[in-house]
Amino acid sequence: MSHPRKKPSAEDLAPLRKRIEVWRSTRFSRGQTPDEIWDSAVALARIYGVCQVARAVDLDYKALRTRVTRALEKPGLVEAAFVELPVTLAGESAPTPPPGTTIEISSPDGSRMRISLERGRGMETAGIVAAFLGSRG
Repeated sequence: MSHPRKKPSAEDLAPLRKRIEVWRSTRFSRGQTPDEIWDSAVALARIYGVCQVARAVDLDYKALRTRVTRALEKPGLVEAAFVELPVTLAGESAPTPPPGTTIEISSPDGSRMRISLERGRGMETAGIVAAFLGSRG
């Protein structure tokens, strides 16, 4: 069963397309596409699908599909499925993180978010994290 993919907008893929165009226009001989370009394409393909990314940025579909498959098979590559936060029972006061607690999150497409928590704040963190990750696929 395939998973529904988010349709990429022009802004989502424009930076990669531009990097590919610049690389192609400045090279002197045929050579392999740089790993940095492939890494970006793989990250985007995991969000939007191999076919859509390959077409939009003019990369070989089979080569991109192979790289996405290899990336998923690498040991140590784990996708976060959930974030565990302390739970409070009715009548208990919410646990508060120590002052200066920072949560850093990065998504497969390279987007990053840092949350600095103040004492007495933090219960809305799960919603913020869900919104951040949900907006990326």
